[in-house]
Amino acid sequence: MELVQCIRDVFEEDPLSGAENPLDRKLFKEGNFYPVYRDEHNSWITVDDDGEQHIIASGVTLMEDFWFTFRFRIA
Repeated sequence: MELVQCIRDVFEEDPLSGAENPLDRKLFKEGNFYPVYRDEHNSWITVDDDGEQHIIASGVTLMEDFWFTFRFRIA
């Protein structure tokens, strides 16, 4: 298990375009810390502020995932 910090607000993505929309639900708040763990498929999972699970990175290490490094840092 790792602890990560959100470095910019993360919003729900539009299912068709895959783009975040600031008018949609905020999943992770800038400055907050979140525990993450790796599952058996090398996906890194955490729980958002509403208690729902999300994959926030894929790969052996967190730093291999661009989506993660743009939005989080290892605490």
